[in-house]
Amino acid sequence: MRAIPFFLALSLAAAQTPAAHPAPDAQLQGIRTVYFLPMPNGIEQFVANHLAKSGILGVVADPNVADAVFTDTVGKGFQQRMSEMYPPPKPVASGEDEKDKKAESEVKDADGAGIRTSGLSRGKGTIFLVDRKTSHVLWSAYVRPKTSSPKDLDRAAKKITKAIERSFGQTRKASQ
Repeated sequence: MRAIPFFLALSLAAAQTPAAHPAPDAQLQGIRTVYFLPMPNGIEQFVANHLAKSGILGVVADPNVADAVFTDTVGKGFQQRMSEMYPPPKPVASGEDEKDKKAESEVKDADGAGIRTSGLSRGKGTIFLVDRKTSHVLWSAYVRPKTSSPKDLDRAAKKITKAIERSFGQTRKASQ
């Protein structure tokens, strides 16, 4: 019985601890345009279609003008793709030889294999919205199409878009 007040006080203290990142709702407020990375069966095309129709977010074809990126996977492959799309500023070269440049360009994981960056991923049904500048996952959902038929992909895309509208609609109404 004594443990209950202790755990209650502990949970209240944890709730008052400042967050390392802004609340997801605050992060969503700054997102206006999105870019889609390729996903299995082309579902990104269906989601982009419904999202563009809804008007809640702008869909762009140029990743350089996007605030955030939709992807079906996160991890090393995704980070490599982000580095390719949004390269960090290059420092002034100071006599690097060709061997060093080649070694830097070959990105490999711990076991020496190349990092997979294809659109054929393991993330079957999960979609993530990732902030372009911070790489924070701002929003995610799991909606798995029953089959890879256009009808099922479109149905899944509608569910994803409705979930996005709920999240962004609540955030934008709260900020007004």
